[in-house]
Formats: sequence, C-alpha cells, structure tokens
Amino acid sequence: MTTWPAPEAMIPMRARLDVVAGPVVVAPTVEDAAVFLAGAAVTTGTVVLRNWDALADDPAAPVLRDLLATFGAYVVRSAEGLTCTSRATSGHLEGITYDLSAAPSLAGIALVLAALADGPSRLAGISQAPRAKETLSALSALGSRAVARPDVIEIEPGSLRPGEWPAHGDPGLAALGAVLGLVVPGIRITGIDPDAPGLRPFRKAWRQAMTADENILPGTTTGTVPYYV
Repeated sequence: MTTWPAPEAMIPMRARLDVVAGPVVVAPTVEDAAVFLAGAAVTTGTVVLRNWDALADDPAAPVLRDLLATFGAYVVRSAEGLTCTSRATSGHLEGITYDLSAAPSLAGIALVLAALADGPSRLAGISQAPRAKETLSALSALGSRAVARPDVIEIEPGSLRPGEWPAHGDPGLAALGAVLGLVVPGIRITGIDPDAPGLRPFRKAWRQAMTADENILPGTTTGTVPYYV
C-alpha cells in the first residue's frame, strides 16, 4: 500500500466543519469529530463543529468536551455548534489523569494528545478499548514512553521522532496519525491506501481545514468545510 506523508501544520487550524454522511454512508460519530477538534488544540487554532447537535446524544459527546477541556483547550457550545480553541499560544497541552470508561472509543485521541502534553498522563478505562493497543504501539515506536497496566495506561511524553504510523487498514487510525503529524514532522501513515473510500474524503477535508485561515467569530456560519465520513 502507498504511504501517506501526514501533512505538518504551517498555520493554526482555523475552520468551520460539518460532519455529514458522504460517499461511505455511515452515521457520523464523535470520534470522527474528535480529530478535527484536537487539530485545533495542538496547532493553537480554532475549529467550529457546526452540527454538533447531530452528535450530542452520543454518550461520548460530553466526555469529549470534558476531555479536551481537561487537556487545557477551551471548549464551548453555542448556537453555532461546538467550538474548540487552544488556550495556550504555544499549543501545549497539560498532562491529565482521566477515566475514559464511559467513552472508550476516545482512547486513541486521548493517547495522541497525552503523548503531546507537557507532563505525564494517566488514562484509565482504555486498556481494552478500540484502537488503544495500536495507537500505543505506534506512539511508543516514535519515542513516547508508556506503561500499560491492567487498569491504567501511563504516558510520559518524550521527544517524538519522524517515522511510520501503521494504520492497519483503519481510516480512524490513519486520522489519529494525521493529528500527530500536524506537529511532529515526518510522520508517514502506512498500511492503508490513501485513496481508499474511507480515507480519501478525510484527507480532502483535512487539507482544506489545514489551509483555511478564517477569522472565526461566534455566530458566524460562512466558509464551511464539509467533512464527509
């Protein structure tokens, strides 16, 4: 399979997004939205998820809001949708202690953010979570120091280096690698065809969101970048 060099952010990610059904007709999920909101947090940007109400009934939705806020992002819900903005002008995140038992599907994005944080993190409830093992393995290979115990994963951030991010054919795993690639140069996503139906629309929306540089004000709704799942 062809390698996809994950693009590095040259400017903060500033974009408005709609998570909608696209070529692969599946229901949008909170995990789909999480990577874009995380992109804002790690690049000192701002992302507005305009149709957050479509996802708000998912039990993972309030957990994602709280998780991002605990890492140090500014997360607010308004009439326009859900906005995530980096609090730190450096884009740095705080190390956290967090139990994801109520939303184990967010394990992957939590691990990526923990690997980019300034201090150590302890994440509970994710040892057997979807994508946790693969994400942890990929991060460890790139220099993140982690210890997996039966009830908690401890992450000690290290100096992350360029390298491969195995996607194992999973577009969701590839998206997690793309978040890391925003701020770690030289991440190469492998194990998935960049033109696969589940990844190609994401790559297009990701590129558009990365190159947008909008002056995002509360209540505005112009300049949207659709994200087709």
